[in-house]
Amino acid sequence: MAGPAQEALGTGQPQDEEFAKLVREWTTRPEFLSPLVDHLPKAAGIPSPKDVLGHHVGQPKTLTYYADLLKYYRALDAASPRVKVLTVGRSDEGRECVVVFIGSEESIAGLERYRGYLGRLADPRGISDAEARDVMAKAKPLYHFIGGLHCNEPGPSEMLMELAYRLAVEESPLVAAIRDKVIVSITPAADPDGRDRFVDWHYAYKIDETSEDLSYGDPPYWGKYVRHDNNRDINFSQLTTRLILDWYLAWHPPIVHDLHESVAFLYTMSGQSPQDPHLDPIHYGEMPWFANFEMAQMTKYGMPGVWTHAYADMWYPGYLMRLASNHNSMMRMYETFSSFGANTMKMKVVEGWGGASRTSREWYRPLPAYKEVVWSLRNNTNYMETAALTALQLTAAFPEVVLDNFYRKSRNAVEAGKRLAPFAYVVPAGQLDPTRVAFLVNNLRIQGIEVGRAESDVMLADGTFAAGSYVVKLDQPYGPLARILLGKQDFPDDPGLRTYDDTGWTMGLDAHVDVRETADRTVLDAPVTPVDRLRPQGRVTGP
Repeated sequence: MAGPAQEALGTGQPQDEEFAKLVREWTTRPEFLSPLVDHLPKAAGIPSPKDVLGHHVGQPKTLTYYADLLKYYRALDAASPRVKVLTVGRSDEGRECVVVFIGSEESIAGLERYRGYLGRLADPRGISDAEARDVMAKAKPLYHFIGGLHCNEPGPSEMLMELAYRLAVEESPLVAAIRDKVIVSITPAADPDGRDRFVDWHYAYKIDETSEDLSYGDPPYWGKYVRHDNNRDINFSQLTTRLILDWYLAWHPPIVHDLHESVAFLYTMSGQSPQDPHLDPIHYGEMPWFANFEMAQMTKYGMPGVWTHAYADMWYPGYLMRLASNHNSMMRMYETFSSFGANTMKMKVVEGWGGASRTSREWYRPLPAYKEVVWSLRNNTNYMETAALTALQLTAAFPEVVLDNFYRKSRNAVEAGKRLAPFAYVVPAGQLDPTRVAFLVNNLRIQGIEVGRAESDVMLADGTFAAGSYVVKLDQPYGPLARILLGKQDFPDDPGLRTYDDTGWTMGLDAHVDVRETADRTVLDAPVTPVDRLRPQGRVTGP
């Protein structure tokens, strides 16, 4: 049976021989290269990254400025009907923020139509199961990659250019199936301002690094206002994270995949405990389904150090990638080994928390990483791109399952709000600080949660709430997210569990706003006026 490389080479497409030669040179061990990425087709009139940037992706000591990332995607868009670049806003420092779409000619021409299908599946209140099946028969999964959220993890933004080109031009059965069955979208660099600041730092201080023990480290800051914790922005306070959220809520991709760098050699998140109990159990079946397939395929290719467990958990809801699972999509994440720059150097694989080994053979790590390794930027690209293509391969094999799961999670969210107490959260009228109430209500609205203002007194078994109170009914698609943000956390009583991050975040307590839950189901029938955004008006009194 022909493997992926043989399939690609058997399509009759001319191949870039220089690419194949240089990639082998830049890859530090043969097992760090896979048959999915050891070649690159040439396509007449379609520019590869080298045609625009002057070098192939993964060239040692070379990182790409944000403007050049956009220059490449614009060139690909101009040359191929399989690519479209959409502007979604501007960063704090005025850099253009974009989403890049790749798919078949038919998919790209019909993007708005496919967007509409996903929007219907995202809100099941106006659609029957039979109608949903009809929509799914016409729809395609939208698989979204996010690169460059952390600017000292520069590899994803490099890799994504090559992935976009490969998806646009390669005619192998594997890639052709992806292009036909899936629409891929990309955020090239989630923090464009920080991307350029880190690339500046790399060329000024890191370009001659030869050892992780003799590193200049990271710049003192990279984002306009935050550094690493743009991945803890639970309130979407930062402009660039808000732009990604706004795009998500407009397009409803069933899968969102955040690409990071840290542990060896590639960790693919499988949703380990402690798990957020408010997320649909379907989430916790989907995540290991994809992660185990990636691990199995990459192990088959002979790539060591691919694993799925014993690292990140599903407790804290404020990571950027959680915008997916918080809104009934599948959340995905990789950590790929990195020198946190572009230099090739000898590196050690550090142990995990409490001395746990990251190089031992386990059920979730059948072919462990090495304790020491010479690592390159191209190794990083090889691993990440191979895994991404494998994830897309699985999506293309089961598009109906991905779409059905997305719909069912949305439908289940609405039904849970009708069945499980509490049935609503109420923000009583007349609180001392209306600006804090506005902050809380507006933050819910930013995240797509429906909020209503009571038109008259709401009389419930739990008490009477005056007209003007704000009511968050939970029989809505994002009802589980409202439970997550407004409820109190009940951490599992298991001393063996620890979290990667915060353990508590109740919004009312954080904002000093009185928020009440109600177990009276009649609240779902209380007349309310939908709230878009609160703008409290102040006044000056006295002499």
